[in-house]
Amino acid sequence: MSFKRLLINLGKLLLCGIAFFVGIEIGGMAASLVGLQQAPMAPGADRNLLRLYSLLSTPLLALALALVARGLSAAFITRSLILWFLTWIVYAVNDQLEGLLVSTYSTGFWFAVVESLVASLLGGVAVAFLFPPAEEGKELVVTLRTFFARRGIWAWLWRLVIAGVVFMPIYFVFGLLVLPFVREYYQQEMYGLKEPAADQILTILFVRSVLFLLACLPILITWQASRRSLFIRLGFALFVLVGVPSILTAYWLPVGLRLPHALEILADEFVYVGVLIALLVKGGAATMPRRRT
Repeated sequence: MSFKRLLINLGKLLLCGIAFFVGIEIGGMAASLVGLQQAPMAPGADRNLLRLYSLLSTPLLALALALVARGLSAAFITRSLILWFLTWIVYAVNDQLEGLLVSTYSTGFWFAVVESLVASLLGGVAVAFLFPPAEEGKELVVTLRTFFARRGIWAWLWRLVIAGVVFMPIYFVFGLLVLPFVREYYQQEMYGLKEPAADQILTILFVRSVLFLLACLPILITWQASRRSLFIRLGFALFVLVGVPSILTAYWLPVGLRLPHALEILADEFVYVGVLIALLVKGGAATMPRRRT
């Protein structure tokens, strides 16, 4: 890539980041207008400083989405909706569900969900427009038919059932690995954290697992590049979308807490994407013949 091309792409990422941040502002006003209550700040956090960190992180969010957008075989509107839904579910809804488990101050669930709805839409549209695929692929109806025709109905049924719950054991395994390093923070309820209630864990994890599948499935269906590229790009995108709100912008949390969780999220997301690809993307399914339209 030439230096000029690099500068152009950096400019595009900044524009996408601005679109996302503007969407946050608009979404926050909309949530307030309908009477939703914003959650109080975590102990040690400052709202203005958090907004600054959020703004600085938006180009990274745009990069994660752009890498995915380049591999999608769909029209502009479809790509925009796919990127919007992925961002909204993984970046916003997932983070709020996690907060219900481990936070003592997560009382603004619906405010945050509505606030991020507009941001995810504007960000998704901007990325889909500025980072189109190198080549247009088959039309969506043809892509859907080709993808699901590769297996019989029962083969799809059991695979989708497993894919719908597989995030749960992955989360548990890597969570247990980092637990010795972070348990004290939760037991002592430092920084507004708390130990998850046993009766909530399975329910919320099941909801998150199903939502993750729903957010990723359109990408698996419309992917036109290699399976390896799908693994790297979607894994990175999930890592960024999950990690930015809970790790990168949570500046008030100590490194001893954030680093283990960052490694946990990194492992979670790449293993999860690898399992999804093994279950749902048959050999050759992610490398469909491409043509210009």
